[in-house]
Amino acid sequence: MKRYFKIKPYVSYEKTQFYTIEEVGKGVNETDEFFIRFKDDPDNQKDIETITYWIQKIGKESGALERHFRLEAAAGAIPITVSKLRLYCYRISDELVILGNGGIKSSQTVHKSPDALPHFEIMNTVAFVIQMKLENEQLEIIGKNISGDLTFFIK
Repeated sequence: MKRYFKIKPYVSYEKTQFYTIEEVGKGVNETDEFFIRFKDDPDNQKDIETITYWIQKIGKESGALERHFRLEAAAGAIPITVSKLRLYCYRISDELVILGNGGIKSSQTVHKSPDALPHFEIMNTVAFVIQMKLENEQLEIIGKNISGDLTFFIK
């Protein structure tokens, strides 16, 4: 079954624009879904605060420098610090990041973490789709803005 997604603006700061992805017809984007799922769980409160801190620090102070991301494939994760929660994302430049969803990384590798793996795979697909659309001139990136065909399917 194909799932239809759209890239949408999420939050903009002086240094970095964050986008997110939303499955069409779902009514909530993937990043908000992540925060909704974990925000009220006391076991994850510190990790949620850390992720929120890093999004704001990247956006307001430093920009999306590579060193702020835990690179695990084409997709990366926030935070870079020790945390059992991962918010998966695709860093396009110092000024532009696509945030996805995430989960609990319960083992040494994401491939053995059933809660995190589907979100990791989606963000790697997003990274692939964006690269293909850039190469085919279906997308354009200027500074903090991405424009063009912001929709895609995932099987």
